[in-house]
Amino acid sequence: MNTSSTAPHRARIGQKLVLSFVLLVMVLIGTSGWTLVELTRRSLEGQMRGHLVSTAELVGSGISGDVLRILAPGWERAGIYRTLVTKLRRAKDVVGARRIYVFDRLGRNLLDTEGMPIGQQYHHIRIRDRSEVERALSGDPTYSVLFFTEDDVAYMTGYAPIYDRGEVIAVVGVDIGAGFVDAMRVFKRSVFIFALVSALLTIAVAWGMALRLTRPILSLVRAAREIGQGKMSHQIAAPSDDEIGYLGETMEEMRRKLLARDAQLRQMLGGVAHEIRNPLGGIEIYAGLIADDLPEGDERKEHIQKVRQEVRKLDQVISDFLNFARPAPPVAESVPVETLVADAAFLLQPDMERAGVTYLSDIADGVRLYADPEQVKRMLFNLMKNAVQAMRDGGTLMVRARLERNAVSIEVADSGPGIAESVRAQLFEPFFTTREKGSGLGLAVVSQTVADNGGHLELDSEEGRGTVFKVVLPARAGSDS
Repeated sequence: MNTSSTAPHRARIGQKLVLSFVLLVMVLIGTSGWTLVELTRRSLEGQMRGHLVSTAELVGSGISGDVLRILAPGWERAGIYRTLVTKLRRAKDVVGARRIYVFDRLGRNLLDTEGMPIGQQYHHIRIRDRSEVERALSGDPTYSVLFFTEDDVAYMTGYAPIYDRGEVIAVVGVDIGAGFVDAMRVFKRSVFIFALVSALLTIAVAWGMALRLTRPILSLVRAAREIGQGKMSHQIAAPSDDEIGYLGETMEEMRRKLLARDAQLRQMLGGVAHEIRNPLGGIEIYAGLIADDLPEGDERKEHIQKVRQEVRKLDQVISDFLNFARPAPPVAESVPVETLVADAAFLLQPDMERAGVTYLSDIADGVRLYADPEQVKRMLFNLMKNAVQAMRDGGTLMVRARLERNAVSIEVADSGPGIAESVRAQLFEPFFTTREKGSGLGLAVVSQTVADNGGHLELDSEEGRGTVFKVVLPARAGSDS
């Protein structure tokens, strides 16, 4: 049975599981990847710093301080200057440096492998590497921070003091390309790709686990809903051998106990109804005999007739109880829908005339259904009777029937006041009624009849706009509605 109300949105366990797994893996991979990258960078940078310092010290040890004292602007063509520059260029090629240069305590060039004139200032040692140069001038070899050229090539500079008679008179700078930066870029890209692949694999694994977990849960949810709707004929299979399987076994045990209790209640209800019907039959017979003995025009005879009418109403209630308590198994056969609808409308014609209800039908030609004809006719009669009773001030009753694939759809629509949302959930429960008179079993029997004949029942109602009951039944043997 479906109603027009919608269930609130609930987050799915599968979505939560996938999200949790992905977040966990991404946090772990992100943290470990960042840690690994950082440790690798620090290690490579530490090696680079050591290499810079040792290279600068090695180059500085080969330069004589007393020679540097005599170098002055204009000495670029002197043989001693050319010899020193040639020596630096060889050292540059050996260590793979970008540039080697020597400057005095004022930051003026003394020697430069790139041909910079003597006495020209190095601006970067006063701005970028000021603290490092000061440290070298104090006698401690050091290194600069990482810097990039205009063509995005990474370099670092090693600084070492040059002594003359125990005094630092100059500093040698060695620019060496930081090749580990490119290696770190490749390494970072590899870590990112690894994280992405891991995330995709995690999603796939988590999704598979979610399906394996949620499918048996959804199966149990469907079983629980069927039990809640009174459909307890299907056995609940244990979907797995874990806690969910234990839950399935527990639900199956509950289903069997509910079936046993329901059978006991139905048996008791049928027995009580049968015991009440017997004296009711006697009351009606004796009331009829008394009425026959009274002369015409005697007001007591009218009272007896009212007694007989009330007995008949009570007998109808007993019949409803018996139909609910001891439903006969359906004997399905192929039968035209138009005949069943016409028979139900004929039986209800006096009630429709008294209520001022206009009856209309729209039955597609040749539509046949496969079900128990008597049960379906009683089911249609109950639905149409409810519709007529809902239209106290008159209205229109419309019955439509159409073939939908392998099923037949029958709609019973009224123009009444509609059904309040607060009572829709209880509408098909036994003994629930919104009327002062009635057993409250009519729609419960309708729901049971539809289910027994392999169909399903839908309700669409809105207050102030009428009600539509839609019955979907098989069109032929073995078809699914």
